[in-house]
Parts: sequence; structure tokens; C-alpha cells
Amino acid sequence: MRYNGWFLGFDVPTALSIEESKVLLALCRAGRLYDVERWMASGKSICTPPSIKKTPLLTAVDTGFHSLVELLARNEPRQGEKDRALLAAVESKRLDMAEVLVVHGARIQAVPLEDVLLTWDRTLMQFFLDRGADPVTRNPFMTAFHNKVQTALRPFVDYKKAHPDLADALQAQADRALRHFAQEADMKWISLLMWAGANPRSLGPDLDDRYADDPDCHTTALREACSKGSLDALKKLKPDPRVDNLSDLLQAAAISDSKELVDYLLHLGARPNDKPNGGSSALDHCLWHLPWEDRSTFTSKQLASKYALAGGLARIERLLEAGAKWRPSDPEDGMKSVRQMLCKCEPAVTVMLMKLFTKYKAAPEELMEELLDTPRMRGHLSTIGMKL
Repeated sequence: MRYNGWFLGFDVPTALSIEESKVLLALCRAGRLYDVERWMASGKSICTPPSIKKTPLLTAVDTGFHSLVELLARNEPRQGEKDRALLAAVESKRLDMAEVLVVHGARIQAVPLEDVLLTWDRTLMQFFLDRGADPVTRNPFMTAFHNKVQTALRPFVDYKKAHPDLADALQAQADRALRHFAQEADMKWISLLMWAGANPRSLGPDLDDRYADDPDCHTTALREACSKGSLDALKKLKPDPRVDNLSDLLQAAAISDSKELVDYLLHLGARPNDKPNGGSSALDHCLWHLPWEDRSTFTSKQLASKYALAGGLARIERLLEAGAKWRPSDPEDGMKSVRQMLCKCEPAVTVMLMKLFTKYKAAPEELMEELLDTPRMRGHLSTIGMKL
């Protein structure tokens, strides 16, 4: 049977022997176009056995010989080998090779779009997008942005504008990337993604797919900047008192390392007391987080020291200066959680906190007495002789 491109009547093309394969591959590596043409004209197959990983078509792509690639692609009967060759052309950033392979049957969808985007080659990106590459599955643009592929920004903006039916799915990728860079306080990429239309207020997952379906782990770029404690990143995201929940941002900022960020949010109009009972959720969050600021508590049974907690106590004092009130939402569980927190810290921390509460009238006297008047708290404070 004469070999002329597609094999008719056969499910699997006849493979060459090992020795024949070596001869054909040597011709391809040497760029012997006419010898390869004569090989096929004589009726010989171009299908190497599975034990030989490099096919003639892949070898031709490696050599960069356009005419040889076209000849072999036109006569390659195996769809999978055309698709593998297309991926190799992308990895080599050879648009000319990709074009000829697609013309002769290689499937655009066989190459994940993120592989194309990660080449940084804008002409390749546009070629694949124009021919039906999938911009949604596996979040290819999010991956490109995470890897800081700046040349993917313009194709993203143009494609999103031209395909309103996919705008939401594309928007979600940019928003996830923005949350990541807000947490990293990467000013350049915050600016670039804001230019590309990323929304700092959208609620959703970050780049970690493990928690993508857990609403409790969803966040916003604004909140991530506050948690990071980056005043510059927050300003770049342009919080607006008219539309943003500043009290929620204040709660996130309360456990950061930036007193200046807390001051900025208060200046914007964040209400320190946002709970229905008149208390401060930011203060509650600060109290809950306080013992964890001493990292030695993670690796030992030591009590958190007042020196290690100085930053957290300073942020608590800043909230109290702004009028924050301690009012446990649940009289029983709220009180219990603060006692548990204080028992993880040196007794001196309790003394300092009570002095702050008293100084700024942050809690009624009877509430503080109730906090301290338990056997466990009395035992905890007995080492410093504090009178209840």
C-alpha cells in the first residue's frame, strides 16, 4: 500500500522498525527535505514505534525547518503527534511553526492557554485566542498574572471586551490575582491589575485552590491589604467611605503591624464601635489575636510575654483612644474567650490591659470584675499579687 498521508482502512498506522526509525530521524535532524519526500513517495511510513519518543514531526520542529514541518504535518496520520508538535512549537515560541501545524490539523485546544501565556510572546497569545483557545478552564490568565507575565495584560483586556459572555469568568481571574498581590503589597502589580479592571471589592478566593470553595476563606483585595498592614497598598486600592465597609477593614487592620493603617482608617471614618451592643469588633479581633503575636507560644508552652505583645497592646490602645468599647457579644462565650486569651499570656499582660480599659473607660467596672473573678483567673494572677 502506497503511503500518502492518511491511512485509509486502518485504525492504527503501520509503525517503522527501530532501525528504519533511526534512519528517518537522522534525515529529519539533518534537514534532508528531499530525502524525506522520496522516503514517503516510496510508500514508507513516517510513524515511529512508541519506544522512540521523538517522532519525525517533533524532530523537525526542533530543527526549526519550516518546509520540513509542513511536509511532515501534512502527512502525519496521528492526531496526538500533531498536538504534541504544536505544544513543542509553543515552547520554542515559534509562531510560524504553530501556524502551519494548525493549518494541517493540530488542535488549538490541545495546548493549555496558560502554557501559551507563560511564553510572554504576545503574538502567540493572540494567535491562540483568535482561534478558540479556552481562556476560562484552569484559570490561565490568573496563572499568568501570578507569574507576573506583563504581556498578558493587554490580550486579557481586549479579549474580555470582545467576549462579554465570558466577562464574569475572566473578571474573577483578575480579581483573584489582585487579592494575592494586595496581600503581598506588590505595588507594581496592584497598579497593573487595577488598570486591567480588577475589582478590589469583589469577595472571593485567593490563589490557593484548596480553599476556593470555602466561603469562610473568601476575602477582598482591600481586606488583604489591611491584613498585611500595608498603608501604601491600601491607598493604591482607593478605599471609598461611601461604598466600603470601613469597620470591616478596621477589623482586619487591627491585627496587622501598622498603627498608621489603623489611624488612616479611623481618619477615613471607620467606626470603632460597630456591634449592635455598642462594642468594637476590631477590639474583639485584636484581643483574640493578641497571644499569637508572640511566636514562641507556637513552639513551646511558654506564656506570651508583654514585650513580645507590645505591638498588639499599642494597637489596642490606639483603638481605645478612638473610643472603642469592650462589649462581649455573648456574655458567656465572649467573656470565656477573653479569659482563655489572657491565660495564654503573662499575668502582666492582664494588668496592662485592665489599666488601659480603666484609663479609656472602655468597659464598665463590673464587667472587668466579672472577667477576673473566677478561680482560674485568680490563680493566674496570684503570682503577681494582683487584687481583684
